[in-house]
Amino acid sequence: MRFVYGPVASWRLGRSLGVDIISTKEKTCSFDCVYCQLGRTVNKTAERKVYVKTEEIEREISEIADTIADTTDVITFAGMGEPALGANLGEVAEVIRRQCPKTPIAILTNSALMIDVGVREELKKMDIVVAKLDAPNQRIFEQVNRPINEEITFEAIIKGLMEFRKGYKGRLCLQMMFVEENKESGVEMARIAAAIRSDEVQLNTPLRPCPANPLSPEEMERIQKHFEGLNATATVISVYDKMKPEVRVIDKTEVIKRRGAGD
Repeated sequence: MRFVYGPVASWRLGRSLGVDIISTKEKTCSFDCVYCQLGRTVNKTAERKVYVKTEEIEREISEIADTIADTTDVITFAGMGEPALGANLGEVAEVIRRQCPKTPIAILTNSALMIDVGVREELKKMDIVVAKLDAPNQRIFEQVNRPINEEITFEAIIKGLMEFRKGYKGRLCLQMMFVEENKESGVEMARIAAAIRSDEVQLNTPLRPCPANPLSPEEMERIQKHFEGLNATATVISVYDKMKPEVRVIDKTEVIKRRGAGD
């Protein structure tokens, strides 16, 4: 298996079977986040193209389709970079839906392409969209996420997320990674999450090996208090409070390549 990996134990999604439609040797992304487990971004781009042919992923999914129901809670677009950069994202989602109609499909996205109407339409094919939001303003956005060019702005991303929320019928989750640079921004970020009206807010800090240090459980607990009561319809979960499920991995090498050797 080259493009499908796992399942991995996800504290947010359960037993998650990864689909990597980027699959480049080095990370391909429109961000260069300070906390990324894959290290620095080598292939810096915001341009969409086909990295892996749809039929290649279809072949690998078909090989394990009979086992997915018993081993997997969700099939997730993730891997060696930003999955929305794959121009065939929507097409691949449709293939997976045909082969695994009972398994929810999710995507982990950095939200940079939420400004693109076409990308928003493709994301609507997902049952769960986990969208990154790590900052309350442009200054901290540049410190934490380090976008690759000036055209990717905090304001545009927020506008794109709000537009997406209007027409999306699935589960929208905001993933917020807290590090030293943004740990005092909980109040502002909670207000933004409430304005977007996400279904879930995922409060995270980098526990896997990476250049950034994690915040303590006590620091994360203080941040979590800012989110209480701001949006009665949203669930708020924290990485320190969730247990990871047990999984039966298809290929451990492919998992380590994309997620590292740590838990």
